[in-house]
Amino acid sequence: MLRWLRQLFNTSPLEFDESWRPELVSGFQHWSLLSQAELDRMEMLVTRFMATIDWEAANGFELTEQIKVLIAAQASMLLLGLDLDGYDDVTSVIVHPANVRLRGNRPSGGGTFSSAPIVISGQAHYQGPVLLSWAAARRGARFPEHGHNVVYHEFAHRLDMLDGVTDGTPPLEDAAAMARWTAVCTAAYDEVRAQGSPVLRPYAGTNPAEFFAVATEVFFNQPHELCEHEPALYGELRSFYGQDPAARISRPRRHHQHG
Repeated sequence: MLRWLRQLFNTSPLEFDESWRPELVSGFQHWSLLSQAELDRMEMLVTRFMATIDWEAANGFELTEQIKVLIAAQASMLLLGLDLDGYDDVTSVIVHPANVRLRGNRPSGGGTFSSAPIVISGQAHYQGPVLLSWAAARRGARFPEHGHNVVYHEFAHRLDMLDGVTDGTPPLEDAAAMARWTAVCTAAYDEVRAQGSPVLRPYAGTNPAEFFAVATEVFFNQPHELCEHEPALYGELRSFYGQDPAARISRPRRHHQHG
């Protein structure tokens, strides 16, 4: 979509399409946990996402309105408590029917490269597209107790990238917040790498960027567990996102997470 058209949508009034509501209520478990004030903002965020993001279907996949709105709502959930109304630097969302097998040389860490194929459910590109598996996105929306959500994960990367560096630290309000965030997240990241975690899966130890993305998934999906095992980390995420998912859930959801 042309940049001028994006700007037009950004300034024009947009209306939430009531035909989206049944899919959001039935397909996105977190939707029913929101207060009326949160729902009002979410409806605006979803409407804006639907209007301003370019959508692409991969491999002949039929990309329906229901698929788009369920992805839009999950991506918008991260913005609910932020001073952001959209992901303006996302060029498009590319939806595959299922996981994607990547081939070709790519960085594998430590200055080395790998050509071994890997299977992914999502991928975020700096100032570019976000690739998603619809099967994974639908599963994450319907079954948050599993702790995984590919849309939360990839759009957490996009928030991380807002300051131009993908380092697990999104833009924070001041130096004090930055120092506190760094201390808490570094300690939790080091612990995951050294001895694992009862709530953060091992992939969180890949690098600080993946730590933030995985922690975001758990923050929204298993907030009581994260608050119990990593209270300082939960506090930092609550402060950054301006949301308290644990307070939305009347009782803890218990789930044994496998690495």
